[in-house]
Amino acid sequence: MDTLKGLGMAAVSLPDGAKSKWRAEYGRALEGREVVLIQDNDDAGKAFAQMVAGELRGRASSIKVLDLSACWPDIPEHGDFTDLVVRFGAGSALRAVQTLAQDAPEWTPPPAEEDPLLSLFKPLEGFPEEEAKWLVPGWIPEAQITLIAADGGIGKTTLWCHIIAALSSGTSCILDPPGFTRPPMKVTFLTTEDSVRKKLRKKLRLAGANMQNIITPDFVGDTSGLLHKLKFGTPEMGKVLRYFRPVLCIFDPVQGFTPPSVNMGSRNEMRDCMAPLISIGEEINTTSLIICHTNKRKGAYGRDRIADSADLWDISRSVMMAGFTEDPGVRYLSNEKNNYAQLQETVLFTIDENGQIQRAGTSWKRDREYIQGAELAKSAPKREDCKAFLLKTLNEAGGAMPTNDLEAKATQAGYSFSSIKRAKQDLKRENSVRYFTTGSARDGDRTWHIQVLPTAPIDTGFVELPEDTPTPFDEVSPSDT
Repeated sequence: MDTLKGLGMAAVSLPDGAKSKWRAEYGRALEGREVVLIQDNDDAGKAFAQMVAGELRGRASSIKVLDLSACWPDIPEHGDFTDLVVRFGAGSALRAVQTLAQDAPEWTPPPAEEDPLLSLFKPLEGFPEEEAKWLVPGWIPEAQITLIAADGGIGKTTLWCHIIAALSSGTSCILDPPGFTRPPMKVTFLTTEDSVRKKLRKKLRLAGANMQNIITPDFVGDTSGLLHKLKFGTPEMGKVLRYFRPVLCIFDPVQGFTPPSVNMGSRNEMRDCMAPLISIGEEINTTSLIICHTNKRKGAYGRDRIADSADLWDISRSVMMAGFTEDPGVRYLSNEKNNYAQLQETVLFTIDENGQIQRAGTSWKRDREYIQGAELAKSAPKREDCKAFLLKTLNEAGGAMPTNDLEAKATQAGYSFSSIKRAKQDLKRENSVRYFTTGSARDGDRTWHIQVLPTAPIDTGFVELPEDTPTPFDEVSPSDT
């Protein structure tokens, strides 16, 4: 500033140069004037000149920003107008700056840098419409997450081995519609539960798998612990999937690939750590099949049976649940959730002596009906025992007794409240008992009683013998007369 003033030019500068903060009165002082900004030859000076130009926009009548390197290509770092005067002399320096100012265009704001986040948003018309594609028609959608959940011992491993054997060899599995064909495909499985050498290789070979098309990590050969980094959402997991690009990747069980920092019981944590499976899946067309255990909570079915985290249900586009039917050895696979198609008909299957899946029919019953049927089957014998106990206790009491007393005796005998309640309901429905009261509600001594009806069977503990069965009482001894 002082150098320019010494040459007879009108010049101003902020008190601390590029370190100064802009104040509103600076803009008012230059309002309506033609302003030429001479920036220092460094990043701070250039940024400062752009900031001042932006502040003067709409106030000054003209704004130009000069770059001294345009007239002095070898200008040193941090060089300014004073350095230009020292190098070329005052007259030459002033003429060079005046020429730059005359030829310089009006300053315009630089284009805003594209925000990485905002650039991901676009109008809906920019999205193509796509129909859902299926790896297994109606059951396992391509490039999405599918979940299989079941209790231990149902055959989850046998089931997914059956599926990947069919995909790898280009054959049909029990979930495919009749006549469905596919080319052989490359698949991957990651498991922390079963040995590849001792179990899975043989199981897949017997299932007819194309061994060349199935890829899995060698945990025995991992002496440095690299495979322990294969967790949902990690760079290592993304690297493996992008390199092999399988059409399907099995994760068995889900706990084996959940980062240790993730609390599976915490809402949304599982969704966040598994979300990359969807983005990677759509990028390379890889489907993820997650295997998980179900919980043992009584009466739970569907979503409530998913162990550890309901987020697994939420993030999955298709959910299958497996269990035993009422028929010995027959299992079911029920489609409990399906985002891209109607729920599929439940498939029934068995596992033969060679450990292979065999289709056994279909059913429209769902996981709920099978679970509730199993609970009823378990409770029926207890209810029948309780009914017999209630009748026997009533008969021993002369045929009737207060209801509260009867329930107390049944509870003392080890029967649950629900078993007693159902047993009483059954006896009433079968017309084996009736209820009556004594006393009155007005006097406060009303009591409910339960009474055996004549049609009720009496369990005396004795076996009735045929009429012609000899007994020691058929002849009367002299001492009895």
